[in-house]
Amino acid sequence: MNLAANLAIAAGIIIEILLLWETSDRQKNIQPAPGIIAPGISRLQEIIALTVLVSWILIAVAEFFNPPLSLIVLSGIQGAIMFPAFAFLFAYGMVVPKLLPRVNEQTIVVITAIVLLSLVGQTELTWYSLAALAVPIVAIFLMALTMFIMPPALKSLYYFWYLICLLAMAYQSNFDLFFNSASADPQTSFDYFIAGAAGIFLLLHSIFLVRFFLMLTANILPKNRYLIKLAMPQLFSDEQMPRYKFLVILLLVVIVLWANRQFGFFPDLSLSSLLILFAVHFMDRSFKITGKL
Repeated sequence: MNLAANLAIAAGIIIEILLLWETSDRQKNIQPAPGIIAPGISRLQEIIALTVLVSWILIAVAEFFNPPLSLIVLSGIQGAIMFPAFAFLFAYGMVVPKLLPRVNEQTIVVITAIVLLSLVGQTELTWYSLAALAVPIVAIFLMALTMFIMPPALKSLYYFWYLICLLAMAYQSNFDLFFNSASADPQTSFDYFIAGAAGIFLLLHSIFLVRFFLMLTANILPKNRYLIKLAMPQLFSDEQMPRYKFLVILLLVVIVLWANRQFGFFPDLSLSSLLILFAVHFMDRSFKITGKL
């Protein structure tokens, strides 16, 4: 792995952390400071845009010159990237999970479709596995089309399914990309960038899955059930976009994944990871959101 690949991974991680921060502030209705260069956007959005610009300039320069670096130097660069990333994952995935984006049934349906199509492409699923998966998938899809407000206990089960889907996606992801100097398949800087961004997002939720599972099992005791009631408003939203727009997005996601599978425009995992990040960070701001009444 050369300098450009390491810079791309670091850029992906940093930008995803900034996106998590921006999404968290926006969903909590925190009034953002206006941008300095572009007052029409928030200052954090401005920082994200500038970080993307500067990162890709540095990546392009590193690709152009491709300086030869020793294994010791490259290992030091990887350590400087990974140790802060793992510290972030532990702090915000297990200790203080304040940066987890709020999702709703529609977001979960789209992510379920992405993960399922990715699984079908990577693994041969038996008929009984597909039958078992069909039950929660149909239930979530029907809930996404209704205006029914679920109780916290039911929301927690849907959110648990969402975390399981992200764990399945993390399991498919090639995290060897982060540590191996060579890969069986040629990888571009964009692939490394997506691997960094998606990797920090998927691992953050996979770590939180452990804490959330403990919260679910604590529900066995009536005295602990208030924990879910307190947690779910921070993790699960009752707001949804209009149904026809949700169905259009779902259809587009399926078509894009199918077309990519047929024609091979991008690596399947890179595209699936990119679509997951889009669904979580941008679905709720692409269209006017309507509350469930």
